[in-house]
Amino acid sequence: MAVLVKKTFLTLFLLALVFLPSKAMAVEGKIATVVATPPEVAVLVRFVGGPVVEVHSLFDWAEDGSLTKRLRSWPKDAYLIALTPGERGIPRGEKKVKYIYEFLPYDRYVFDKYFFDPATISFTASRVLVLLTEIEPSMYDYFQRRLAEFQSRLDSVIGVGREIMEGLFILDLSGRMEFLLKASGAETLRPPVNCFDDWRRGEGIVELEKYIEYAKARGGLVVADVWSPPLIRETLSNLSCAILLPTPKVDEMWTTYLHDIYLTLWNRFKAVYG
Repeated sequence: MAVLVKKTFLTLFLLALVFLPSKAMAVEGKIATVVATPPEVAVLVRFVGGPVVEVHSLFDWAEDGSLTKRLRSWPKDAYLIALTPGERGIPRGEKKVKYIYEFLPYDRYVFDKYFFDPATISFTASRVLVLLTEIEPSMYDYFQRRLAEFQSRLDSVIGVGREIMEGLFILDLSGRMEFLLKASGAETLRPPVNCFDDWRRGEGIVELEKYIEYAKARGGLVVADVWSPPLIRETLSNLSCAILLPTPKVDEMWTTYLHDIYLTLWNRFKAVYG
């Protein structure tokens, strides 16, 4: 009971951390308009840029995790901030474009996972700071404080989230959230890559069911996301101890999304196991 009371208090504290008003210095007026791609970049530009940067995401996540066109008309005098020169949707001949990375040292699908890694996202946010400062050098101090606030909120949410998640067992069947779940403080088990290869082909149902039964025997949760193979999502659809995590929202702070993930996991654990 004491553990439950403690974790209930921590969930309330987590809510306060996420929804506290911004402490970054107030600045009035818009200084730049930015189109960002992919949506992961838009989320970071919106936070680091704050209210002085008008941000338009070129794409958004559909419910199934695919990208759908969001921007219908290009804003006048807008800068483009893209992850790499290879991003889809970059207008040919666009001159006011800046890249977070000139190239990625790994396959693109790996970046999609790193966006959900709390240890990596701060570095990407620092690259956003550099690019916004190139657009408006006089605002460096402001952007720096916004970045510091992002890091502070991220550290706080992660710290409290780990307290909440401590002692939980999670079978990780996610498509992109491996690093996020590892950072949660829960004990995680992720099947090997060859299992996921089988499941993407619609094969290996017996092995999948063995993992699920093991998780249930451990009193744990089975966690997938919208990027998990269809076989996994279908198998978990009627399982009480299973959770299908959604995509982020382009207009939502990343720390709010992280907070919601932690609470969703903890609330499901309480509902299933008491």
